[in-house]
Amino acid sequence: MRDVSSILDEIFVGQERLSRDEIYRRAQIAGTAVELVDAFDRLPEGEYAQDEVADALGRFGLDEDHTPGVPGNELSDVDLLREMWDLHRTRHETLRHASDHALAHHTARTTELEGEYLRRFPEREIDPERLREGARLR
Repeated sequence: MRDVSSILDEIFVGQERLSRDEIYRRAQIAGTAVELVDAFDRLPEGEYAQDEVADALGRFGLDEDHTPGVPGNELSDVDLLREMWDLHRTRHETLRHASDHALAHHTARTTELEGEYLRRFPEREIDPERLREGARLR
């Protein structure tokens, strides 16, 4: 996986400042890992210089020496649920507009985290209305 510094170099090529939305768009086009694209999405609205984005990523725990994506089995329950929420929230946009690489990574990460969730919570709560019998009653 490419390091954060080279990804930022690619995103900011020829540009001194970019809006958060443009950073997010360029990251998706570049096939950036979903964890990093999600971090760009968490930036407050506004314009950023490359070093400002690097600083913000460091505060998110993603810096030049860090590969995005803590393995699912190393996440706390709270972090696992938050990561899954972020993946599900960004799925449609990734499916429609991201590169093949980003979509494949998004799918793999979703599969990894959902598998970890099912491993930890095999007796998860099942909504009766999500079963055939519940659907028939509706």
